[in-house]
Amino acid sequence: MKVLHLNTHAFGGSYEYAALLSTALVEQGIESRVFCKNSPSTQTSRVLLDRVIRRAYVSFSTEPWHGTRRLLPPPAAEDLKEVNVVHLHTVADWFDVPRWLEMLPRRIGVVISLHDMWHVTGGCFLYRGCDRYARQIQPCDPCPILRWPANRFLAKAAHSRKLRAYRNCGARMVANSHWLAEIAGRSPLAKACGGVEVIPPGIDTTVFKPQDKALCRKHLDLPEDAFVIVTGGASLTDENKNVPWLLEQLSTLPDLDGIIILAFGEGAVPVPQGLNVRFTGGIRERRDLARLFAAADVFVSASLMETYGLTLVEAMACGTPVVAFRVGGIPEAAPEGQAAILCPPHDGAALIEAITKLRNSPQLRQRLGNLAHETAHSRNAASSFANAFAQLYRECVSPREDVQRKQPVLIK
Repeated sequence: MKVLHLNTHAFGGSYEYAALLSTALVEQGIESRVFCKNSPSTQTSRVLLDRVIRRAYVSFSTEPWHGTRRLLPPPAAEDLKEVNVVHLHTVADWFDVPRWLEMLPRRIGVVISLHDMWHVTGGCFLYRGCDRYARQIQPCDPCPILRWPANRFLAKAAHSRKLRAYRNCGARMVANSHWLAEIAGRSPLAKACGGVEVIPPGIDTTVFKPQDKALCRKHLDLPEDAFVIVTGGASLTDENKNVPWLLEQLSTLPDLDGIIILAFGEGAVPVPQGLNVRFTGGIRERRDLARLFAAADVFVSASLMETYGLTLVEAMACGTPVVAFRVGGIPEAAPEGQAAILCPPHDGAALIEAITKLRNSPQLRQRLGNLAHETAHSRNAASSFANAFAQLYRECVSPREDVQRKQPVLIK
């Protein structure tokens, strides 16, 4: 079997997910690779026109939103040679997905991993309580995050194009949490694919594992007696990650002289007076990120929404307890009392209370850290992750092979 994973960029959470899955599949004897967007210098006019379309989408919307009509080239025929399954990850900012799927040879199975809501909506990424994507009639009309008059037709048209393409190609959809599967499963797009299955994401447990805290702190030039809080993500300026708000809350902790905040991710945010924040920048090397987690006393997230929370799981695997909001798929990723202390959304007082409780009790940190490690390593091992997808791929391929065998041979 040969699997081709498609992801717009060769970085970010969805890429790490796809790359880990691909590597684990290869270890099981399945041919697999990840294919990302190229920069085609020979098609300058198409690239420029596509930029115009992308900027139009941005100007039409008040929150992240992407339509389906794009001009960048999709994977070519030679990239699909002998491929049995294409696995779509985050591809909204690349090519015209519905058009490409309708032209895809029917011998190729299609699997879609839902890293966000884009595949089951008219173009939005985050679930904010709007259920217009779930309507059977006139879905996403009007779209509340698009400006007039685009709100009356762009999202509805994108939803319609996806519905036709996903239904015709027999795509299978997979969510990383039961929360996301339930929310996404309301969409006619998901129903056209037979619903949404749940496969917890994997992590590299050979990298994300407990390490000697003193050695990690020495490597990072951190005092052994400091209380170290780590936070971050791909981008510190991502509004959903809520990092500026978090830093404001952390600045109210008592005895700030004994606290160091490690913030990883691209970009910079304001630092409240008196708070010792060390920005590491974006961390591409997974071993460096694991060392950061292992050096910390707690990982704190103030994300307003996560479909699962893979970064939380990676911290857990390193034996680091988590404090986060009780939103989206986070309670599945970081179970209350087994790996984390979870707080109501936007509740700064509860967040500070949870952090203070961990700061004042090394025994609680140790107990939660041990449970966090055990949970992540038993539930999110890459081998289990790959096994579940390998079975899904076989289910996708078998009916197509049966149809091909049954087709009559035409004699000229």
